[in-house]
Amino acid sequence: MRLPSRFDPEVSLAIEQAAMRAWPAEEVEEVEGWVLRRTEGVGRRRSNSMLPPVEAGVAVRTMEIAFATAEELGFPLTVQVSPAEMHLALDEALEDRGLSVGGSTLVLAGALSVRVPALAVELGRVDGAWVEAWAAVAGEVGAEETAAKVLSQLGETARFAVVREAGEPVAVAVGVVDGAWLGVFSLTVAPQALRRGIASAIMDALERWAAEQGASGVYLQVETDNAPALALYARRGMAVAHSYHYRA
Repeated sequence: MRLPSRFDPEVSLAIEQAAMRAWPAEEVEEVEGWVLRRTEGVGRRRSNSMLPPVEAGVAVRTMEIAFATAEELGFPLTVQVSPAEMHLALDEALEDRGLSVGGSTLVLAGALSVRVPALAVELGRVDGAWVEAWAAVAGEVGAEETAAKVLSQLGETARFAVVREAGEPVAVAVGVVDGAWLGVFSLTVAPQALRRGIASAIMDALERWAAEQGASGVYLQVETDNAPALALYARRGMAVAHSYHYRA
């Protein structure tokens, strides 16, 4: 599924800043515009990577300083090249340095919907029951650590969505509001519950909640080879805001 591209540097930078706040690292260090992130016990690269400065030229000029600082402090030597469209020179420099590519991802964005969900969706704050549901549906390794070190920081800016059937969770997601943006993370539907409109119901519920908080747009991240998800979001009118990948 090929979605339309609507790359706007200002919008993409706003989304990346919102996403960084929506999935906060336990430890953060800033050097020459680089943001170094580390969250021990949490395997996600977004929680354990270096985000480059906004200006492409600055990113290339200060790259070695950032790597030296990360190595000295014991931070992961992994770069999230984002937005990739703005950091072509940095990406080339990282390749010359011998860092390989992984985790190619599209960031999709669109206007909020205020549709009524077709199914019952539970929305609440993070708690033990939600973490158990997340672990059960997504098979999330280290769910407890991620909830304790990352998601617990979100407070009232976040809602955690669950769909249950016969009392058992079959789908989960996290929605985080930051100003005009709703970020949706970790939307997962159990294999036996696919293709029944559950993902759309979760999106509808989170978007209605976000609209009540004053948000007007929604973004999320999808791996480039996830064809079913891309088809779903295309039907919802979303487009590619930008892309990113990791170099490690």
